[in-house]
Amino acid sequence: MAGGILKTVPLTVNAQKGWSFDPDQLRKTLTKKTKLMILNNPHNPTGKLFTRDELQTITDILKDFPDCMVLADEVYDFLTYDGGEHVRFATLGDNWNRTITVYSGGKLFNATGWKIGWAIAHPKLLRLGGIINSGLFYCVNHPGQIAMSKALPLVEKENLDGDGKPSFVA
Repeated sequence: MAGGILKTVPLTVNAQKGWSFDPDQLRKTLTKKTKLMILNNPHNPTGKLFTRDELQTITDILKDFPDCMVLADEVYDFLTYDGGEHVRFATLGDNWNRTITVYSGGKLFNATGWKIGWAIAHPKLLRLGGIINSGLFYCVNHPGQIAMSKALPLVEKENLDGDGKPSFVA
């Protein structure tokens, strides 16, 4: 409806490196007209966890595109395996000023029917999102709001158990 044009940069897979992206292809796909890049990390459905170096490469490329914002879909941030480290894209360089990071309570608590999520970003970016959000949604279901308000304080994200899932305090 807004006249945007979708362009994609696919992930490719090989036996040695697993899933990866081509930085040159990303650079060629972005233009001065690019307004938003969506970054899904950890990636669904491949499970690819972008490394700190890969995220830094993306950050460096985006320096040439100052008007491009990033929507960082990090709803699976707690699903890392084999000692992988999830790095929040907004924490690198000046990305905080251009990144809206979204999370999902439904994914975090294995309750996808809750349909409750949240965004973290610089206040100037959240203000605009709030304006749009108030015109798109009426509200999240009340039982889901209560459940999320009770569940979120129980998460200790810094203390993950052995299978990569958040530990909870009683």
